[in-house]
Amino acid sequence: MRQKALHNWLIWLGKALLAGVIAFIALTLFCTFYDNLPVHYATTDGVTDYHWQPHHHYIRCTEGLSWGRTNNEGYINIVDYTNGDPIDVLVMGSSHMEGMQVPMGMSAAAKLDALMPDARVYNIGISGHNLLVCAQNLSTAVQKYAPSKYIIIETMTLQFSNSDLRKALSCELSEIPSYTGGIIGLLQQNQLFRRIYHQLRGFIGWGNDEDIDEADAATASKDDPSDPALLSALLSQMADTTASSGAKLIIAYHPSITLDKDGSITFSTTQAESDAFAGMCAENGVYFLDMRDRFQREYDEDHVLPYGFSNTSVGSGHLNRHGHEMMAEELYALMQEVGL
Repeated sequence: MRQKALHNWLIWLGKALLAGVIAFIALTLFCTFYDNLPVHYATTDGVTDYHWQPHHHYIRCTEGLSWGRTNNEGYINIVDYTNGDPIDVLVMGSSHMEGMQVPMGMSAAAKLDALMPDARVYNIGISGHNLLVCAQNLSTAVQKYAPSKYIIIETMTLQFSNSDLRKALSCELSEIPSYTGGIIGLLQQNQLFRRIYHQLRGFIGWGNDEDIDEADAATASKDDPSDPALLSALLSQMADTTASSGAKLIIAYHPSITLDKDGSITFSTTQAESDAFAGMCAENGVYFLDMRDRFQREYDEDHVLPYGFSNTSVGSGHLNRHGHEMMAEELYALMQEVGL
């Protein structure tokens, strides 16, 4: 009797293990076509804190529907880069400029490149790289790519903590870590485990790689507003670094929006705050692009929002294809005005 019970239990256990293996394989295949991200590695040249796995196809369906392939350097670019290749416009910034939420050809950098057939636009925008991180990496990026016309740095934030401003000025900001070794490095090779890891981080309130820009941006508080002297010193330093390659610096600002109950939209910063930052940029030889007016006009005339996707909340999250197109067109218009 006991042998029969043991036999039945072993059969049940075998079926359960087989079902688990089949479920694991099926869910892994599903995630491969649902949320397939490359692994990221710490850079050795310092132009960004990390880069994605080179020549890796990715698919993202968690926010928007996108697909593409990283280039030989691990950035979201249609073409590869060889040392010494001439770069006219270097694009830096966060996941918004990286553009993993839209197909590769629809990102702001790709759209800008299409608008400038006689110039080469190269994009090293990557998640988590807010304005201060880009400022810290700017010197190395200029040394490597030597852009001849413009450097564009995208930002969603105009106010930062004074502590982080000081660290950016002295290049002492902590680098964004990459976990490629140990158990975490092993687990993230599997897309199912990686998806579960992201879900758990969001569930327990740690954030996840999808909102890394917002999670890591140490913004100023009302009790500790950005010191204008520190911010001006940083902008001056960035302008001088950019000028060393003969290029001009553009800071492209796109405020987040809130859709109000009456159908109007509210921006995350006031016009006065944007104007104050623009004035500081002008004083230090930096060109400032404020997307506020374009966002407002598109909404008023065509009810188009720059953020949000069919599978996310309205008007929130990353730039959608409309937002990327607006950004590219406004950048191109500004460069035409300043001089191509």
